[in-house]
Amino acid sequence: MAGRAAAASRLLPVFPVLLVLLGGGGWATCPERELERREEEANVVLTGTVEEIMNVDPVHHTYSCKVRVWRYLKGKDIVTHEILLDGGNKVVIGGFGDPLICDNQVSTGDTRIFFVNPAPQYMWPAHRNELMLNSSLMRITLRNLEEVEHCVEGMLDPGFPPQAEQPQLSWFAWYGKQLAVMGMDMEKRIGRLEPCVLC
Repeated sequence: MAGRAAAASRLLPVFPVLLVLLGGGGWATCPERELERREEEANVVLTGTVEEIMNVDPVHHTYSCKVRVWRYLKGKDIVTHEILLDGGNKVVIGGFGDPLICDNQVSTGDTRIFFVNPAPQYMWPAHRNELMLNSSLMRITLRNLEEVEHCVEGMLDPGFPPQAEQPQLSWFAWYGKQLAVMGMDMEKRIGRLEPCVLC
């Protein structure tokens, strides 16, 4: 009896890990495709902010959103005038809540990278002139934007090294460098002016 208790006490720390691996974690039931494949399957890749949630389907728990487009990373020419709303800077994207897409939920005000395709004809008329979510949403970070841009340009390696290993002079780096230089200049100027102010 003591041997069983000792064996059980040794397995106790492993139990939570087994729970997560056998279905407790959401990723186990929703595998995400590689970014390069997601980009290839999407005719349009854009960044935008969700302005309005609409067309909620209470049965399937899916919905569409009106999205203000900030930038097209791919496929701007595919987005026709019929799809564009409010002077050409907004689109309707459907397919949110689709259980086949891992990260498929948004709230009003969320800014994301959207991988979308024009709605196929079999979804008309309900989704005519809409774009449909093709794969998971991505949060907007400098790293995510760079990775998606590299995919679109066909430059992403499977072993994309971390930012520290791949130095690039982006606009942010240049801007930060200029601020650092300006800060040093100000220190020098203030250092030179201090004796005059105290005199």
